[in-house]
Amino acid sequence: MPMNVVDVSGWQPDFDPRNVSGIDAVITKATEGVSYVNGYCDRVIQNAISIGMPWGFYHYAKANDPNDEAQYFIDNCKNYFNHGIPILDWEENQTVDWVNTFVNKIINDTGINPWIYGNPWRFNQGGVNSDCGRWIASY
Repeated sequence: MPMNVVDVSGWQPDFDPRNVSGIDAVITKATEGVSYVNGYCDRVIQNAISIGMPWGFYHYAKANDPNDEAQYFIDNCKNYFNHGIPILDWEENQTVDWVNTFVNKIINDTGINPWIYGNPWRFNQGGVNSDCGRWIASY
């Protein structure tokens, strides 16, 4: 059965899952690159937790070293791992090798296989870590 999941970034600072009917889960942007933390992320997650709603948190990938970006994600989201779903948001010019290096660092450091978000073309290139869940964009 499909779930109705809402994707929240810093562009929706007032979003509160407690006030929205018809959604089953929320996924919120947590970090980007090696210098951005979404100041609204924790509030969204805490509100989801308060009503028992499943949630996830994502890192928007940029052009830095993938190990540095993965470490930044881990450092800024350490209390979310083992509770919500960690996700890599792959939308820019990163290669499959970049993505695999990022997710392998997450796996090695946390023991959790993150999901990867991207459009079908990215996954159709082949070679993306098959142990990671897929969240396929359909814009």
